Amino acid sequence: MMNVSAALSSATMGNPKRLRPMIWWTIVEYFFRGSPYGITLFIVWELFKPLQNPGTSLDVQKITMACISMFVSLILLYFASKKAYFASYKAGYEICADGRKEVTRHLKRLPMGFYNSRDPGDIGAYVVSDYANIEQMVTHMVPQFFGALAMPLVLLTGLFFFNWQLALAATLVIPLSWPMLLLTNYVVRKFGGRHQKVKVESASRMIEYIQGIRLIKAFNLGGSKFERLERAFRKLKKESIRLEAAPGPTIVFASVILNGGIILIILLGFSMLLSADVSLPVYILFLVLGVHIYQPLLHAMTFMAEMNYMKLGADRIEKLRKTPLLETNMEKEVHCADIEFRNVHFSYKDAEVINGISLKIPEQSLTALVGPSGSGKTTLTRLIARFWDVDEGEVLIGGKNIKNYSSDTLMSQLSIVFQDVYLFNDTIYNNIRIGKEDAREEEIIAAAKTAQCHSFIDALPEKYNTMVGEGGSTLSGGEKQRISIARAILKNAPIVLLDEATASLDPENELYIQKAIDDLVKNKTVIIIAHRLHTIQKADKILVIDKGQIAEEGTHEHLLASKGLYKSLWDEQQRLKGWKF
Repeated sequence: MMNVSAALSSATMGNPKRLRPMIWWTIVEYFFRGSPYGITLFIVWELFKPLQNPGTSLDVQKITMACISMFVSLILLYFASKKAYFASYKAGYEICADGRKEVTRHLKRLPMGFYNSRDPGDIGAYVVSDYANIEQMVTHMVPQFFGALAMPLVLLTGLFFFNWQLALAATLVIPLSWPMLLLTNYVVRKFGGRHQKVKVESASRMIEYIQGIRLIKAFNLGGSKFERLERAFRKLKKESIRLEAAPGPTIVFASVILNGGIILIILLGFSMLLSADVSLPVYILFLVLGVHIYQPLLHAMTFMAEMNYMKLGADRIEKLRKTPLLETNMEKEVHCADIEFRNVHFSYKDAEVINGISLKIPEQSLTALVGPSGSGKTTLTRLIARFWDVDEGEVLIGGKNIKNYSSDTLMSQLSIVFQDVYLFNDTIYNNIRIGKEDAREEEIIAAAKTAQCHSFIDALPEKYNTMVGEGGSTLSGGEKQRISIARAILKNAPIVLLDEATASLDPENELYIQKAIDDLVKNKTVIIIAHRLHTIQKADKILVIDKGQIAEEGTHEHLLASKGLYKSLWDEQQRLKGWKF
């Protein structure tokens, strides 16, 4: 029960009181489900009285009242069932919807390192399969579990008033089944943990296969790549069969023990009937109700086993909730847009990427980061956005450590244009509006014009209401990039981070986007990562990053004159300009 209690706390985000109405109404429903049996036995009791005591007349009035009571109880059962149904499903789905939203909000506030250390299937499982299990548990199993316990309890309590010896005999077999329940729960937890791990792994392999389908087709990798997916599915099938089969013997044995209570009632009751210690109507009463005592308990035992499996998903959710967030102190305002790194060290797992960098970027200046691939340029911008936390040192904006700002405050100061643009499967209008949720239509169109994308949007049949497909699949790379710049312009944040925004574009699109960037960065603190060095010749400062350190810094002319790494990169690009196929 403690395991189930912990699971319910996790499922309701620490507020299990929300489950009380559905549990109580289900208990009421089960109470009225049992009342017709009791009334029927009362009628049988009255019918037997003339047989037991010859000369006694049949009490028609009592039987009539009993029939009326049964009719009333059936009406009450209808209303109780209706109330329990809506309490279980409406409230249950609301709880799970709130829980899913809370999980996604929590995921949003986690550091990027959390995502880098996990497969996409593992992360997706939190909201999809884990919460599907919790949903099943909250809406179906929990209310039915408590209802299944309530009905036998009421019946046994009533039977004690008729004959305590037979009622005690009926009760004694219940604790005998308890070891089987404990063993069942142990088996479910053991095999359930393995099953859940394999299920997440198969989901990851499926996502990997779908995401890489273009590459698989292009290089004819269907056989080898599908084999990995097929192995994951075969393993999932094997573990699913184990999970279903493993608790079977213990549940069957528990069923035998509980149903043995009916045999005990028959034998003990018959001997008491022969010795006149119990009357025939009471004996029949125990025989009829005995089945209705043990059947709900078997259902409750099955529910308990299933809830222990569902609890594995709740445990994962609870572990996720306890994952430390990026936020610490909550400064609400940023008074200046200058940036400073103080002796910053950062590693991806065990590989050091940033090694003791210290630098200052003045407000409303343009700073370019250049250097070989893998030198740490992109990592520096990600540290400014606090996608990761530094291992040592500190990053400051406006003279304060970025850890002192809430995520919302920090991100309100930043506009980020990534090299690989992601657009949501929504309209162009809504994809631009991400930059400013309360923006007016005129502002969105103005931003699109400034970003050089209004002309191609206006030529589309549905214009700004055109759906872009998942990831922006219906648009070209240049069009997606211009839309991402439009939403950055709309956001109008004081700090702009540009991560090789023109690196993979054709000359025509590069020209459009360069014009858009020129408008985006006016009067802003700008950090731009560039491989095409001719695009950053006018930067206020160029930082040459190599092996996680600042190898050189200065203006374009100064770095050319120093004849270091920057001069080598520049000469190489100038030489490649004349290359022809």
